[in-house]
Amino acid sequence: MLNLVQDPQIQQVLLPAGAAPSWQDDLNKLIAGDTTLNRRSAGEDSIRAFQRLLIFLGYSTSSTGSFGIDGDFGRGTNRGLAQFMFDHDLAPSNITRKTLTYDCNWQTARKLIKSIPDVQLNVEVLEAMLKAAKTAIDTNKVNCGSFDEAIFQLNALDSRQHLNCRAINERYGAFAVKAAKAVKETRNITIHPEWILSIIRQETAGVVRPRFEQHWLTKLAKKSPQANLAELRFRAMSFGLGQIMGFNFNRVGADSAEDLYTFPMEKQIISIARFLTLSSRTRPVVSKMNPTADDFKAVARYYNGPGFAAHHYDESLARWFREFKLLRAS
Repeated sequence: MLNLVQDPQIQQVLLPAGAAPSWQDDLNKLIAGDTTLNRRSAGEDSIRAFQRLLIFLGYSTSSTGSFGIDGDFGRGTNRGLAQFMFDHDLAPSNITRKTLTYDCNWQTARKLIKSIPDVQLNVEVLEAMLKAAKTAIDTNKVNCGSFDEAIFQLNALDSRQHLNCRAINERYGAFAVKAAKAVKETRNITIHPEWILSIIRQETAGVVRPRFEQHWLTKLAKKSPQANLAELRFRAMSFGLGQIMGFNFNRVGADSAEDLYTFPMEKQIISIARFLTLSSRTRPVVSKMNPTADDFKAVARYYNGPGFAAHHYDESLARWFREFKLLRAS
């Protein structure tokens, strides 16, 4: 099954366009049975390729919960590998459901991640990862519902790319218009595309960057001790261009939290429009083309929480709205 490493599509998962497979030496060592290939000994390029594979499969690689590609096999990448191994019945005995849902809150989740023991990548696990990636590709169960789009977003994450308002409007503007029309037709609610695009600019800068929240996984697992842990993990993540939390899946028209991960761009943007119009406080606001400072505060509080002012969320939202309004009027 390791011959899947040579599959052209798998190669795109493992490497940015034009990059050389400099991880081949580490792969050869792994195949030869070198058990010293762990979170401390693998080369940086090998770890980057491995992180790309984890992210493609929907696993966070950073202790903060972000999906980062930095060549550092730290606690977050260790957690992602442990989660994959548990999900696929490949975990050692010290990696349990309780281990992966360690007691924590928002403030302590990152500090206490060290309670997850170190795990090692071996041939069996790598084969399972490659097979899972190939199955996802063949069945189109990939991020953004499209292999090409998933690779674009993965490469954008890898290069730490951000899109400005003009690029976001060019790439997603037509979808925002469709989303506004869909909400009007299905729910008779008016929302202007500028609001949808402003949320995209503020939340992700136009690049899909899921985020895993450990404290939410712990909370959800306590509430539903018999529920599938993989689905709960998806519910504990924010998804798409609008960073909508997975536990909101049924509120924005998804069948499951995992379904949100595979939403194509059009559905992702419709879900932003739906989410913005769920609240009685925001519905009147997003129908305005000339919102006030208080209007931006109302949307910021709803979308970002009561602490929005600490990082000037409302002010940024107002700036993006003005830019998109000018772009779309020209």
